[in-house]
Amino acid sequence: MKLQPFEIEQYFRKYEFSAPHQISASDCEPYHLNELLAFANPEQRAAFDELWLGYTETPGMHQLRQAISELHEGITAEQVLEVVPQEGIYVAMSSLLEAGDHIIAVFPCFQSLYEVARAKGCELAFWAAEKQADGWRFDVDALEKLIRPHTKMLVVNFPHNPTGCLPSVDEFSQIVALARRHGLILFSDEIYRFIEQDGEQRLPSAAEIYEKAVVLGGLSKAFGLPGLRVGWLIAQDAALMSEMLEMKSYTTICGSAPSEILALIALDNHAALTRRSVEIVRRNIAHAKAFFARYPDLFAATYPQAGTVALAELKAEWDVYEFAEAAVREQGVMVLPANIMKFTGNYFRLGFGRRSLPHALEPFEQFVQEHLR
Repeated sequence: MKLQPFEIEQYFRKYEFSAPHQISASDCEPYHLNELLAFANPEQRAAFDELWLGYTETPGMHQLRQAISELHEGITAEQVLEVVPQEGIYVAMSSLLEAGDHIIAVFPCFQSLYEVARAKGCELAFWAAEKQADGWRFDVDALEKLIRPHTKMLVVNFPHNPTGCLPSVDEFSQIVALARRHGLILFSDEIYRFIEQDGEQRLPSAAEIYEKAVVLGGLSKAFGLPGLRVGWLIAQDAALMSEMLEMKSYTTICGSAPSEILALIALDNHAALTRRSVEIVRRNIAHAKAFFARYPDLFAATYPQAGTVALAELKAEWDVYEFAEAAVREQGVMVLPANIMKFTGNYFRLGFGRRSLPHALEPFEQFVQEHLR
C-alpha cells in the first residue's frame, strides 16, 4: 500500500514550529500539564504520581473507555476502542475496506480520510461543500447521486474542517437514513464535536443512531489536549469493532499510560474544558469580524457554525499559495492555503481556537497593508 505525501502535514512541518505567528491552527488553546492536573481529584492525582509504566490494555483503560462512552447516549465501554486520533483513521480504513470498494468522502477534508482508502485500491467519489451566501453547506440530494451499488463507506466530518459547516439535525438524519438504506458503513469524524457555539445545534453522534457507524473522536481539538494523543473509535457493530481491534495490534498495540490517566481527568471535567474552548472561539470570531470588515474588497471570510475553523477567500489578484508564502516569509505569519487540502479557489483557512489569534492578526494586517492597499 503506497500512500501519497501528506501535504498538510508537510506544510505544517515546514512552518508550525518556526513561524512566530499562526492564524490557521485547527486546535483549541492547549492546556499546560499543571493546569490539567489542577482538575484532578486526590485519587486521580495519586494514580498519576504512582503510575506503573508498563504496557496498558490494547482496547484502552476500561475506566477511560467508560468515561468516553458516557459522552454518548446508549454506548458502552465495550463499544469504545482507544486510539491515537490519526491512528483511528488508519485502523478503520485499513481493517474495514478492500481494493475495489467504492468510498464517498466529504470534500475538502483531512487527507487521510480518503488517502488510506485510495492507497488500498478503493474507488473514490467526493461530496463537495457548496458555497452559500452565509457560509458552506453539503447538499444531501447531491450525496444520494454519488451512491453506487458497490459503495461500502461514507466518510463525513461534522463540524467540518475546513469550512466550519454544521448540518441541521434533520439534514444529518437524512444522511444516516441514506447510509442505512444502502447498508453503508458511516465513518463519522466527530473530532470537533462538543464545541458548538450554540449547544442546541449539537448533532447526535452517528454511533448513537446508526448500527453501522464508526465514530472517530478525541481530545486533540475541542478539549485543548492534542499532546496527549488520546482518541477513540466507537462502533455498535461488534464485528466492525473486532476488525479494528485486531488492526490496532499492528499499530500502537496499546496507549500511553500517563496519557490515559490525564485523559480520564480531562473527561471527568469535560464541561469546563470545552466551555473554555467555546469562549475563546467566540471572542476570536468577534475579533476576526472586525478585522475583515476593514478589508471588504480584499477578503470574504466565513465563520464556523461549530468547531474552530473556517475559510476566507483572498479576492486580490494574487495566488493564495504565493500570498501565504510571502506572509510567513516577511511577517512570520503562518497561513494555510486551502489548495494544500486539494481545494480549488483562492481560499485560506482561519483557526479560531487559540488565544493568540488577535495578536497574530497584527503582523498579518501589516503585511496586508504593505502589499494589498
